[in-house]
Parts: sequence; C-alpha cells; structure tokens
Amino acid sequence: MKYQVLIKKIHRMVGAREDESQDALELVVENVAVHLSDSTRRDFAAKLPKELQGAAMMVPTANLIDDDILEQMMDLDDVDEHKARDYLRAAWEAICELFDRESMRDITNELPRKMVAVLE
Repeated sequence: MKYQVLIKKIHRMVGAREDESQDALELVVENVAVHLSDSTRRDFAAKLPKELQGAAMMVPTANLIDDDILEQMMDLDDVDEHKARDYLRAAWEAICELFDRESMRDITNELPRKMVAVLE
C-alpha cells in the first residue's frame, strides 16, 4: 500500500487533515519500532512504504521510549486527547493492513501494554 493511500485512509476514518495523518503515521511507526527487536524492526520496516521506512529504522532514544505516544500526538498537532487517540488508532489500523495476522501478533507482543491500549 502506498503512503498516500494510508494518508487518505486515515482521513476517511477520522477526518484528520493530511498533515495530521502524516504525523500520526510517523509517530506510530517510530514508537512501535523503538520497542521491536532488531530482526522484527527490519521486517516491520521492509513492509512499510518507503516514506516510513526511515522512521521505522531510527535508533531508539531514551526520550522516545519514555514518552507517551498519546501525549506526543497531542503536543505535535495541538489536539485534544480524544482526537489524538482517534488519529493514532486510525494510523495503527492502516499500518496493520500491510501485515498478515501472524506478523501483527509478533509485533504487538513486543510492545508495552500501555501503548497497545492506546492503539487498539
């Protein structure tokens, strides 16, 4: 699935503007990727559109790992918690469509429960 298709999908699901959709996608990819093992991260990145692959291969930083994804979204686009949660969930749902069920289970199993609760 191409990057612009993901952006449009998020817009259709929750009415996010293009920039908000892009921010949500990048935040989800970055925050998921920092919690994955190296091999899972490489597999994750390989299935993403090229525009998101760099975000998936970022070297984890203590700042990103400790920050709450919901707060990051709220701060980045100056939206309330409800909108931020909707945008992140829509981005996660769009990303999930790129993977088979088993791959998504493997990815989700490596994520902190708090993050999974926000995304699902």
